Amino acid sequence: MVITFPPPSRLHFKLSDRLPTVVPRRSRSELRPDLLSLRSSTLKLILTYLLTTPTPLVLRRDASTPASYRTDLTVSVLLVNRRLYHLALPILYGANTFTTSSAATSYDFDAHLLATPGRFRAMIRSVELNINWGDRLWAKMPLVAAKLLELKGLKSLKLHIIVGGGEVESGEAIRTGMVTRRGRAEGEGFMAVAMLKAEKKVLRELVEGLKGLRVFELKGFVDGGFARNLEEWIARGRKG
Repeated sequence: MVITFPPPSRLHFKLSDRLPTVVPRRSRSELRPDLLSLRSSTLKLILTYLLTTPTPLVLRRDASTPASYRTDLTVSVLLVNRRLYHLALPILYGANTFTTSSAATSYDFDAHLLATPGRFRAMIRSVELNINWGDRLWAKMPLVAAKLLELKGLKSLKLHIIVGGGEVESGEAIRTGMVTRRGRAEGEGFMAVAMLKAEKKVLRELVEGLKGLRVFELKGFVDGGFARNLEEWIARGRKG
């Protein structure tokens, strides 16, 4: 049997604004009975088309969200009935990658996660954060890492260090460059080394604590060897 249905109407997706937090009541559905009679496996394929995007989803939109940001997802399907609601939620949260509006707002990613209901957080499988060394994130990184560690089902974590314009590069060594440059005050060098050591400790404990992690990326980190070792350790299945 060949099933045909018209292209769905697309809505401007705002995760925090449009996602229902209450399970729909049982009511008459506007969908055709033959569509609702489909097997769950078939409905999941349809829902995957409606509710997934290759573009990372902003977990919480704010003033720094680019005006051009637009992700078209038909989230209204969650309001149809209880069956579609329960089938759709794991797809919406589990098959998409979540991020923040900008590198600067990565500082508040722990708050964004905290504002997301726990049953939804538990479904998140992929997170990607762009981190600007110029902001205050690393001073708060232990709190962000603690919230990431609560995502027990997380399978993919990508952390990209950026500089000013948004490019991923090793230029953030400007901040820790005092470690290698000669002629700088000894106190500054010691502080930079201590900061780097603390950052590596947080990252190592984060990766080790996410037991289900299968993909890890750390791009632009000042210690490239450390980053590669963590990435390869996860790629090898935590062996070696």
